[in-house]
Amino acid sequence: LQNSNSSLIFNTMKVLIYGSTGFVGRYVIKQLINKVELYLAVRNESKVKSIFGDYIKAIKLTDKIENPIFEVNPDVVINLIGILKESKDNTFEYAHYEIPKRLIDASKSVNLKKFIQMSALGADINSKSRYQKTKAMAEQYLISSGLDYVIFRPSIIFGKEQKLFEDFKKYSKIAPFFLAPCDAKVQPVNIYDVAECFEKATTTDVKNEIFELCGNKVVNYKELFEFALKYLNIKRPVI
Repeated sequence: LQNSNSSLIFNTMKVLIYGSTGFVGRYVIKQLINKVELYLAVRNESKVKSIFGDYIKAIKLTDKIENPIFEVNPDVVINLIGILKESKDNTFEYAHYEIPKRLIDASKSVNLKKFIQMSALGADINSKSRYQKTKAMAEQYLISSGLDYVIFRPSIIFGKEQKLFEDFKKYSKIAPFFLAPCDAKVQPVNIYDVAECFEKATTTDVKNEIFELCGNKVVNYKELFEFALKYLNIKRPVI
């Protein structure tokens, strides 16, 4: 994502972010503050103020999730909305496909320069995993929309607020040890690297590309769990 020939003017660029108060969103915003004009589409406006202060404009979300796009008329839309666990009212199909589809359709009606989509490593329309399949469905819809786009497919993202870390802190209070899958391997990526990639995609003229985001090291889950526990200073064996 190195590109020094940016033709965009940072201080006048309007960037609208969906999913901004989640784990990745907070780091992306910190990376973009003072470089673009930020707008956050959120249901809880007070949450934005408690996290970021009064420096960023919060746009109230309603059931018409695309309305902030018409209100802001942004240059760039970043969609970070995603779930790891389904509920009755929030399925993979809704969160990963229906919402991006509505945002993409609305973006076609404004003078958008770029749509940046958070996908997932292994996204595949033929996957048996509905998580991976619905991520791929959104990718295909965006690519066929005619909008300029950047799609990121991150591996497991490492950072303090990542769900794995939070789960370890929670379950270490009752669990004498942790179980890890035997054969599976991952290539975790640091949250700061992910945030930097979103910044470069936003503030340079890179477009119509898919980037897989991985770290430098392939590890098994036992090594991954042991690293996380050591980072949190939790002494538990991993089996």
